[in-house]
Amino acid sequence: MLPSRRDLIRLLVLLGTSLACCAPAAASAQAPTGGASIAPVIAPSTGGSGYGEPGQRSVRVAPTALVGEVVHVRGTLPGAAHRRVVLQRLDARRGWRDAARSRVHGTERYRIGWRADRSGRISLRVALARRRGAQAAAAAPVTFVNVYRPAQATFFGPGLYGNPTFCGQVLTPLLLGVAHRRLPCGTLVAIVYERREIVVPVVDRGPFAAGYSWDLTQATADALGFSASGAIGYVRATPATR
Repeated sequence: MLPSRRDLIRLLVLLGTSLACCAPAAASAQAPTGGASIAPVIAPSTGGSGYGEPGQRSVRVAPTALVGEVVHVRGTLPGAAHRRVVLQRLDARRGWRDAARSRVHGTERYRIGWRADRSGRISLRVALARRRGAQAAAAAPVTFVNVYRPAQATFFGPGLYGNPTFCGQVLTPLLLGVAHRRLPCGTLVAIVYERREIVVPVVDRGPFAAGYSWDLTQATADALGFSASGAIGYVRATPATR
């Protein structure tokens, strides 16, 4: 005997309720446990790919860069078509300092290139250029870019699980951290690889292969999608970086 339409609807409702109840449990069961309590990896961002909304003052930049790379700052300056603008970088001791110059296009959009010459979390803004410096409104948009120092890294873990690290942890597949030759244990370091960023502590000594400065634990490498030795970016982490 075929089920009635009412029975089919009741069955569908019961199935939907069952799936809704089980979904959170499945998600929580997949969450990793153990290891270091560190901020999660930051997914690649598309920031800086556009100029912002037409008619609104804006400044946009990609979220990460390496020392020596050209950082492209884009944005819009309503009413400033064909005028000169200056990119300013915030210096902790001397305030806003001029870093690069450009000109606003007829579309009221601009693009300025600045070659990153220092690491850390860099504050940037764009102001109209004047003969005696730059004029910036108090409410001028400020954007940030995390600039990292380039280095070569490897990763470690398989074959060593269960062994104690130099800093007193037990190496497991879930331990987030890095090995460094000199930095004190627990020092927080921000690592970037292919625009993915993570903040992890120093947990061990190494690497001992020539030409490499950092050793990532397997968990750190997995979080960044780092599957072989190669180039990364690094910087000592601060509350702003995290």
